[in-house]
Amino acid sequence: MKTASSDFRCLSLHVTDLCNSKCTFCVVGSPLYVTDTIQYEALAAFLRTNANCGFEVVNLHGGEATIYPRFIELLELINSLGYREIHLQTNAIRLADAEFAERIVGLGVTTFIISLHGDTPEIHDSQTHSHGGFKRTILGIRHVKSLSRQVRTNTVITSQNFMRLADIVRLAISLEVDHINFSNLHPVGSSVFSRQSVMPSLTAVQPYLYSAIDLALESGRIVTLEGFPYCSVREKLDLHLDHEYRQIRMLMRGVVIDDYDCFMNDRLRIFGPSCKNCAARGKCGGVYPEYIEYKGWNEFIPL
Repeated sequence: MKTASSDFRCLSLHVTDLCNSKCTFCVVGSPLYVTDTIQYEALAAFLRTNANCGFEVVNLHGGEATIYPRFIELLELINSLGYREIHLQTNAIRLADAEFAERIVGLGVTTFIISLHGDTPEIHDSQTHSHGGFKRTILGIRHVKSLSRQVRTNTVITSQNFMRLADIVRLAISLEVDHINFSNLHPVGSSVFSRQSVMPSLTAVQPYLYSAIDLALESGRIVTLEGFPYCSVREKLDLHLDHEYRQIRMLMRGVVIDDYDCFMNDRLRIFGPSCKNCAARGKCGGVYPEYIEYKGWNEFIPL
C-alpha cells in the first residue's frame, strides 16, 4: 500500500478570496466575495520572513490561486527564495490552457491538488456552478500528467456525489492520478446557506466511501482522508490526512496561524458525550459543530 509523505514542514498561503467557480460547499466562502481582500505585499512578506526557517513546501490556495493577477510573480518570488517544493490547490480550469500549465510547471509547481467533485459534468458542474468546468478540469489534469507532475485529487463528499465515489475513483484512475483525497464537508462558508441540502450524514457516506477507498488502494493509488472524526472511519484510520503535513504555518487573510492542525482541533471542532471514553480521544480532532447542529451526536460510537 502506498502512503503519504509526512516528513516536511509547510507554509500555506491563502492567495485570493476570488474564484472562477461557485461551489455550494466552499469552506472559505469565495462565492460571497465580490472584491479581493488579499494584498501581494502581505504574501511576499510572509514568504520572505519564513525563508531559510526549515519550511520545504509552499502550498498555494484560495479561492482559485491561478486567477490571482500576480500569481506568476508570486511563483517567481517563491523560486527566488529557495523553497524546495510548490504545491497548488486548484480547480484546474486554467490548466486546460496547455501553455499556462507548462509555464507554471516551469516555475516550479511540483504537486497539483485538484478539486474533482463528480465523475460527470452533471454531478461536478451542478455543485461548482462553473459551466463547462468539468471538461476543463479533466483537460487540466491531462496536461499536468503529460508534464510528469504529481496530481492529487480532492473530492469533498456531498449529498450529490457520495453514492458516486467509486465512479469518481475510476475516473481518477483512468487519468493516472497519483493520490486521491476524500474530504468531509466542513459546513461553513458557502455551505452555511446550503448545508441542509448538501451535507450527508457520516453514517450514510461510510459504505460508499469504504468501497471507493478499497478500489483506489487496489489500483495502487495513495489515499487519504481529511476532516473525518476517527469513529466515522474507524476501519481506515491509517489513511487520515493528519498524518501528512505535521507542521503547517498558514497566512489566511492577513492572520498567521502558526500551527494549522492545532487551530483546527482547538478552535473549529468539538467533542461530545460519546467522545469522553473514546480510545482515540487524544488523537481525533473531533466533529464540526455545524454538523452536530443538524445531525446530533447519536451516530458517534466511541472506539
